[in-house]
Amino acid sequence: MKTDLEAVIQEVRSAESHLRGADAESWAARLDRDHDHIEQALDWLLKNNPTSGLELALALPDYWHLRGRWAEGRDWLERFLTAITAPTPTLRCRAASSISGLAFRLGENEKARQFGNEALEIARRLGDKPLIVGALTRLARVGLRDNNPRQTMILCREALALAEEAGDEELSLSPLHCLAEATRMDGDYEGARQLYRRSLDLNRKRGDELVIGVETSNLGAVELRFGNIDAAIRLWRESFALAHRTENRYLLPYPVAGLGEAAAAKGDWDRAARLLGAASGLFKTSGAAMDPADVAAYEQAVAGTRARLSDAFARAWSSGESMTVDEIASFI
Repeated sequence: MKTDLEAVIQEVRSAESHLRGADAESWAARLDRDHDHIEQALDWLLKNNPTSGLELALALPDYWHLRGRWAEGRDWLERFLTAITAPTPTLRCRAASSISGLAFRLGENEKARQFGNEALEIARRLGDKPLIVGALTRLARVGLRDNNPRQTMILCREALALAEEAGDEELSLSPLHCLAEATRMDGDYEGARQLYRRSLDLNRKRGDELVIGVETSNLGAVELRFGNIDAAIRLWRESFALAHRTENRYLLPYPVAGLGEAAAAKGDWDRAARLLGAASGLFKTSGAAMDPADVAAYEQAVAGTRARLSDAFARAWSSGESMTVDEIASFI
């Protein structure tokens, strides 16, 4: 087992720094091929050396996010924390922060809050700026799910100020995105547009395809708010093409939902029902909760479409919900 374990650890460590940016997809694919071996290594370490196991697991959150394995990652991290009697404060902080992020994606807001608060308390005690920024951003996301964009803005601005003090542009990316989301939820669509564009520009420079797809979809949502339906459709189709190519389970539902909202805005009710249903199916498949900034527009489009179609709504919705990703690609 030792030789195999060392090989797995080396592979995961090699991949860790490449799971954000231009090479993320190719490195994630390498870990896909080794997934069973990674699980075996984590299981062996849980029983024999849980501290080393936690260190290995903490190299994997970006992979879990890329592949929609949020529950898998949350479960591993919680199991390791339970198995370790006294982890170092830094290790405990990193684990708590990662659990918070994974729990948020699953819609487990109280768990995300609990572990986010714990991470922030430890990070402040350590005086570690990157850890503080990470924990602040976790709690900022919780604020979005609480429908409290003003609180999210406060947390994001503190995080951005610390990132600026540290001179670390990469550290600013997550709080910048969260600030854009909160600004949109607060109804300042022009402010949100500018923040999303800034985030998109920075992530294009890094080649981070996931965030490029996310912010492109978010810009589509803003354009629809301004009544620019054709611009929104173009952005959502661009985002979907990227999500389809990379098979990203997190991103896929958002441009599909957006295109359904655009169809509703145009009064194409049957198409709207099918696309909104398709987005629902994708969310069910992934197990992820919809991001808070997107919920209101989606629910409004669903309600409007249901009212217009009446009895025909359920049939069109079900047809969309059962579509495969390739069928959705042909439909849009």
